[in-house]
Amino acid sequence: MTKYTKNPFIISILFFLFSIIFLFIFFNKNSRDLLVEQIQHRQQLSVRAGANSISTLLDTIGKSSVILADKPDQKTLDVFTKMWSDTGISGLVVTDKNGIAIKNSNPQGIHDIGSDLSNRDYFNWALNAKDGTYKVFAPIVSKLGPTKGKYIITVSSPVFTNDQFNGVLTIAIPFSELIQKYIQNIKVLDSSRVYLFTSKGEIIYSDLPELTGKNIQNMFTTDFLGKDKVIEILLNELQKPDESKFKLAMLNPENNNLEPYLISSAPINIHDQLWKLMVVTSEKNLLAFTYKTFNKLILGVFVIAVLFIISTLRISRNSGYHEAVKDEHKIHKITS
Repeated sequence: MTKYTKNPFIISILFFLFSIIFLFIFFNKNSRDLLVEQIQHRQQLSVRAGANSISTLLDTIGKSSVILADKPDQKTLDVFTKMWSDTGISGLVVTDKNGIAIKNSNPQGIHDIGSDLSNRDYFNWALNAKDGTYKVFAPIVSKLGPTKGKYIITVSSPVFTNDQFNGVLTIAIPFSELIQKYIQNIKVLDSSRVYLFTSKGEIIYSDLPELTGKNIQNMFTTDFLGKDKVIEILLNELQKPDESKFKLAMLNPENNNLEPYLISSAPINIHDQLWKLMVVTSEKNLLAFTYKTFNKLILGVFVIAVLFIISTLRISRNSGYHEAVKDEHKIHKITS
């Protein structure tokens, strides 16, 4: 290497080294923490949007049930189910004062009556409920109509005739429809977990099927250090009417190791009830995902740096050759 090429070569090497150092500094602990904070903020926005959509839907259906319960004639019920079929409503049923289904309506036109619904929570609630009120209930298995045998969320309002209890009107929403439209798309990673809780810790929904229907007290099947404290923190969060985001060390069921998890929650306020929609994302999985992007960035910079060095060397060699010729001309006093 001659004096005519070494300086550009050194500059190229320094450029490459500084690029690597810059990226390393950019992705140090503080930068990772900032990245985690930004992702959790995005997760919080997704949870909030999902919770607001569910709250609006159920509140609108609840108010509609109150109106329908005032005069639940068959024609009105059929018009309602037809108009609302696109929102996920599968149908509705009206019972008499003894809990026997006497009317129902659904988009398929299946009139399934005669079933005894007196043991349902919504009927027992309606027995003592006030006129003009409604309540949303946790998922149950449908007993009639096109959703028979499937999980549904029910929205109920008592039916009164001459100020006397005369039955209950219940609107059914297939739980799978609710999940597909409003819950599944709020994950920030495919490995994120979604939960829907009541304020008492009942798990209305989990994308881990074995947890649906259980209580948060039974959420962890394996003991780990700080388990009781984790459950206490989660229960406290479920009872707050506000949204929240925080980090907790919890057991990873895949390897039984304690790992940090990013948790975001938002309230679903339905009449006099409080539910919480919650998304849980492993910080380890999140960083693994971002490291893939970072590695691609490093590779891209490396390729650019190599091409830059090669180009610089070629230019410097040509430049060095011309400089050497000029020097030779000066030494030998050659003029053109």
